[in-house]
Amino acid sequence: MNYWQFRRQLYQHALKQWLESLTQVSTGIVALFPMALYALLLLPLLALGVLADKDSQGESFFYTLWGYLLLAYCWIAMQKEALAAADYTLYDRLLPVPVWQRGATELGLLLYAANLFVFGPAAVLGVMVYGHFAELVSGELWVSVTQLYPVSGLLVLTLYYCQSAMGRVKPWLSLGLLPLVAMPWSASVHSPWLCLVGLAGAILVERTVRLPTPSLAGLPQGFWRLFLQYDLNQTKPTLLRAVVVLLLLVIGATFVRQIDVSAKAPASLFLAFVLGVVAATKLLELESVRRDYRYYLNALPVSHRYSTVQALGYCLVYCLPAVLLIVKFNLLSLSQWGFFLLSYAATQTGILLRPGYYLIFPLLTALVYLGAVYLV
Repeated sequence: MNYWQFRRQLYQHALKQWLESLTQVSTGIVALFPMALYALLLLPLLALGVLADKDSQGESFFYTLWGYLLLAYCWIAMQKEALAAADYTLYDRLLPVPVWQRGATELGLLLYAANLFVFGPAAVLGVMVYGHFAELVSGELWVSVTQLYPVSGLLVLTLYYCQSAMGRVKPWLSLGLLPLVAMPWSASVHSPWLCLVGLAGAILVERTVRLPTPSLAGLPQGFWRLFLQYDLNQTKPTLLRAVVVLLLLVIGATFVRQIDVSAKAPASLFLAFVLGVVAATKLLELESVRRDYRYYLNALPVSHRYSTVQALGYCLVYCLPAVLLIVKFNLLSLSQWGFFLLSYAATQTGILLRPGYYLIFPLLTALVYLGAVYLV
């Protein structure tokens, strides 16, 4: 077995364990999207139709580029320990492997994990270069650059974010603050190069200006401290939920704003339902924490009802950033906000009463609500 085979087996073994643990701690999201996990890899291919077109304008290119790069970054970030063979670091360092071979193996593993996110743009770029080969040879370079720069920029940015996911510099500006601030002006973007140049500038800033390390002093006491400490130790479920919510909003914004006016209301209602269920499934993790510490909690002079109220309150505060993002995207009307809150409450009621069948509660509630609105 050579070094590449050794590292690849370590990666696949760690990835299998990660997926099993992720299924256990994030049951709500995994159960809600059983088939969507396979369709997730098709999103890069669908996005390439927009991102490789130089004539793409406005919100379509803006939201598609943001969602594509965000998904690529988080896809690698959630596999960071598996790619780095974190559980076998000491053994790996003792192996007599040349530096160049180790670096080439790590790069190969990164591309192996990124798969369609990198190979998709690379394949499209290769096909486009072949199609414009005559123009490149004849000297009409500007025409070729005009055709090739969107997909070339996408490939470079994807490689950067995949590599950045393995490091310590977080894209807090380029994939976080900047797209959120620029959303009101996304419709005025008349060329893809504005988005690409803006991201490049944001990358330079975030690699120069480092965010201060948050202090853990002053953490809340009681149940909230227990729940918060769990979230700080188990970051992958939190990251997965944040990515799901943000991608739903990004894809939903692109979809809802481009469909016919008569179909916007049903689409927004469906989006409100899914967002409400995803946000409410945070309570599943808190219930798991309470089960793990049940003997300790039973010894405390507090009732089960009190701990339930604390869990519901923590879940509500935890979901406030998601609510603010929904407000920022401005996709829901007042009645759709009511449907979102109804789905949220019904999901949490199901988790408390019948954890194994909690999805039945929001589904029945949605049927009753839609029947009352559209049939009565």
